[in-house]
Amino acid sequence: MGMKLEFQPYQSPQGWYTLQYPEYWEMEVIEGIPTFFDPQGSGAVVISAFENKEGDYNPEIEMRRFLSHHGIEYDIKNIFIFENTQGSIVQTCEFISKERFWFVYMMSFKDKLLILSYNSDEAPGRDLSTIISGIVSSIYFNVQNY
Repeated sequence: MGMKLEFQPYQSPQGWYTLQYPEYWEMEVIEGIPTFFDPQGSGAVVISAFENKEGDYNPEIEMRRFLSHHGIEYDIKNIFIFENTQGSIVQTCEFISKERFWFVYMMSFKDKLLILSYNSDEAPGRDLSTIISGIVSSIYFNVQNY
């Protein structure tokens, strides 16, 4: 990579969250879900946003559900859990399912849940991992909207 990347902003249509992604990446909305990808790459970052009308989200339950959907058992030793500076609970992990690499970053704030996933035919190299980390570290809930 070696060059300084320029990023561009994205805000969800509902105004719940914002993030930054590389200016040379493309963005498509597929069935209402924003998908970000390098047109020369083999993977994509997908952001799913949910609202729980009945209360707050439990991140552990949601991560268990996500992993189960992919045939992966929830093992706390393989999940990194923390609270970000905004007060959102974050759970993240990597796994292989059906010969595809997956990275999942799940973030909840009150009754909102974001699931950022990256999947590809292969694990990302160092440069792509840095880009994905940049996207992940830029994502925030717009708490003033709550």
